Amino acid sequence: MTRSLPKSMVAPPLGEIVERQLVELRAVAGPDADRWLNDGSLVRRLRAVWAASDFVATNCLREPQLIEELANGEVSARRAGDWARLLDARTNGAVDAADFSRRLRRTRRREMSRIAWRDLTGTATLDDSLAELSDFADASITAALAYAREELIPRFGEPRGSHDDVQELIVLAMGKLGGRELNFSSDIDLVFLYPGAGRTDGPRSLSSEEFFSRLCQRLIHYLDAVTEDGLVFRVDTRLRPFGASGPLAMSLGAFEMYLQQHGRDWERYAYVKARPVTGAAEQDALFQSILRPFVYRRYLDYGVFGSLRRMKELIERESSRRDLSDDIKSGPGGIREIEFIAQTFQLIRGGRDPGLRARGLLEVLPKIERQQLIGPHVATELEAAYRYLRSVENRLQAMHDRQTHALPRSPLERSRLASAMGYADWEGFANELEQHRTCVARHFARTLFGPPEASRGAGLESQLAGTWDGSAERGEAALARAGIENVREIQESLVRLKQSGFYRRMDETSRERLDALIPNLLLAVGRLEHQVLAWRRLERIVEAVARRSAYLALLNENPLVLGRLAGLCAQSGFVARQVASYPLLLDELLDPRIFDSPPTRAQFSADLDIRLARAEADGLEQQLEALGRFQRAAMFRVAMADLGETLPLMKISDRLTDIAELTLEHALKLAWTELVARHGRPMCDSNVKRRTVGFAIVGYGKLGGLELGYASDLDLVFVHDSNDLEARTDGAKSLDNAVFFARLGRRIIHLLGTPTRSGILYQVDMRLRPSGNSGLLVTSVDSFRRYQQERAWTWEHQALARSRTVAGDADVRSAFEVVRREILRGHVDRTRLAQRVPQMRERMRKQLGRGGTGRFDIKQDHGGLADLEFLVQYWVLSGAHGEPALVEYSDNIRQLEALACAHCIGKATARRLTDIYLTYRRRLHRIALDDADELVTDDEFLTERAYVRRVWEVSLETGSKGK
Repeated sequence: MTRSLPKSMVAPPLGEIVERQLVELRAVAGPDADRWLNDGSLVRRLRAVWAASDFVATNCLREPQLIEELANGEVSARRAGDWARLLDARTNGAVDAADFSRRLRRTRRREMSRIAWRDLTGTATLDDSLAELSDFADASITAALAYAREELIPRFGEPRGSHDDVQELIVLAMGKLGGRELNFSSDIDLVFLYPGAGRTDGPRSLSSEEFFSRLCQRLIHYLDAVTEDGLVFRVDTRLRPFGASGPLAMSLGAFEMYLQQHGRDWERYAYVKARPVTGAAEQDALFQSILRPFVYRRYLDYGVFGSLRRMKELIERESSRRDLSDDIKSGPGGIREIEFIAQTFQLIRGGRDPGLRARGLLEVLPKIERQQLIGPHVATELEAAYRYLRSVENRLQAMHDRQTHALPRSPLERSRLASAMGYADWEGFANELEQHRTCVARHFARTLFGPPEASRGAGLESQLAGTWDGSAERGEAALARAGIENVREIQESLVRLKQSGFYRRMDETSRERLDALIPNLLLAVGRLEHQVLAWRRLERIVEAVARRSAYLALLNENPLVLGRLAGLCAQSGFVARQVASYPLLLDELLDPRIFDSPPTRAQFSADLDIRLARAEADGLEQQLEALGRFQRAAMFRVAMADLGETLPLMKISDRLTDIAELTLEHALKLAWTELVARHGRPMCDSNVKRRTVGFAIVGYGKLGGLELGYASDLDLVFVHDSNDLEARTDGAKSLDNAVFFARLGRRIIHLLGTPTRSGILYQVDMRLRPSGNSGLLVTSVDSFRRYQQERAWTWEHQALARSRTVAGDADVRSAFEVVRREILRGHVDRTRLAQRVPQMRERMRKQLGRGGTGRFDIKQDHGGLADLEFLVQYWVLSGAHGEPALVEYSDNIRQLEALACAHCIGKATARRLTDIYLTYRRRLHRIALDDADELVTDDEFLTERAYVRRVWEVSLETGSKGK
């Protein structure tokens, strides 16, 4: 006597259907049915799966032994290699093509049932299911291709290329299969390629094109043909070159030519996910020389905005025109919108950032958020929605093994889907689904930087366009309406621009973009002060970026960036010149944080690490280019903080110094790694063990004093800690340590001064090293100490007071700082200090001063910045032997504080000199941002200059201290 079935946990009417199927199972399975149905755990799983998938239930009733396989095989997923072995075992021994086709389809039916079972019982994650579906498709393609080739070769022979090499078909998976994200009942989008021209070597010779065309037809037939056993996968080849009218298979050479001459932006979008399933030998060439350059531009690809916007509008129109409210793929807030968001950033930025070239959406989304291309938590929300929608899609299709994305209408099917998703009723499921779709739709609407700002008036832009087209009378009125004050000068500038050689040389696309941009530029300028100045600077930028018109597209697509750029041009000649020289800086304007939150060293460091990690695989040249892009972008951000007054003056110099230090650290790392790879590490014997010799970079002057400006050179000295004159590197091509360090120093200077697309990093001045230009480029710390003790001039000790280590080995840096303090406290000739400091200052003034009648040189004239700095150096050197705190720091501000605390000068003097110092520095920063001359009118800074001169006279001309 058999036990009765447990009561169904599935809501009616599904429960009644499942009960009838369980009764039917007894009839078709015989004794096995009793064993299965007496297993309470198995019955619960059967009820849940059969309620959710009529496809699985039908297959189980058709082949009852499948239940045993499902119950025993639900624990683990198959891996990629498992599928090839499985298909080989199940198709091996096929007597003919019909038998092979039948075996392949029956395998498909059983494996799809297993994948659905694991999904619906919660044994598999979504990632497991998508991977298994994709791997099974790959294995099916490979098996069908192998069988089809075996059919053709006896008749036609092997296809061979010009070098008698056997040619293989490259099956390129596109879409979800390309991204290894295949859903349960999806088409597979394929493109077929072969290496090149050739012929088969059989009795009935065919060209390679003919052979591979026949091979593709057979392959498609084995996968796509519907028989009594169903099909394996529907195959869609419409993404191939020229679409349905193009050849079924194309050579790599013809494919490359097609992409170059006919490839459209939507095809770039499609090929983001392209992945070769077969033809491994040709894959590297396919991607490195053909697909990657087509899909991913080397620059930030703003030129694709227009095409992406049209694609987005097409998606929106299709969604609104057709009733797609129930379509979880193409409808509002559906899967396609999430894919569009991710692939938009891939196309625009993937050329610059290799990390964005991943095919899988779930791999790309967090990278987009980490780079702050989307707001905080957006990737998390989109990933959650994507996982939910893909789960719905899989379970919707697993219900009847049909390719559908439409939510069901009938109560029975709604109950089935809700049950599959783990809900007691449709309402609970529908509410959560709607929340996810609303979230996706909101983010999709914001993609491509949101809608353009409203213009001042629909007619004004067209009238300004008329000004650009040459209508002078109408143009003057339009310019006035736009707020332009000096109409005549702006209009004359427009005429010159339109008649210029660079405009005539532009291609049609570039001209269209510039024609669209000019009216918006004029509107932006009309809102500003200093309009003519801003316009002239904008004009130079336009001429510069027009050579890469994608930047024109950026400005057209993003009015916010255009407005920011116009405002910056009115404020700063330096910023305008930087953008004109390095248009990639326009990308920085996309990030609103550069105006709202000041940068930090930690942010700069993280940004540089990311940039160098992207470029690491591309070699030294690209790493150097990445270093240059970092330096330009970081300085640009500091300038934004300076103009916006979100950072105080001293923090501005701190950040500029941070940029230099980070750049030096990585330049040293690049040079060190390169030389060590070639010659090994420099070694020496210490008291304890043999060790690697350390190296450090010392900063002098503005770098040493943490006072860098936007265009400052770097005064550097290189030191190491080896004292063994005969020590060598430990590599196969060994060098004397001295030669190694000389090469290392020259290599660092070369890296810093090498021109790249981002310009040079820094001009380097090494004249402050021991013995100046006649001295060794790199010296040991001990040699440096002896030089400073025995041979250094007073001015060199002055310079040493403004020095500090900025990069390199920690032990060497510590050793140098010890030497620096020792020299400044114990080896300065204080008896003649009061004579030598003024003598050196007068020599500098004669060589560098540029002031004269009616003009004041803030840096070099009497009472200027250099006088103040020399005073501080004099006081530090005078008092350091008795006050260690005076040599603790290398910057003027903290040295003045230390002098006051040590009672070397009066506190009132220190405060007043600090205020004057900051006043001078603040003005010099502003002059640098304006690209102006450091000479100001002679009536400026009268009280400041007089005070510095008075303190100078008291302190140095009488030899006493300032009071």
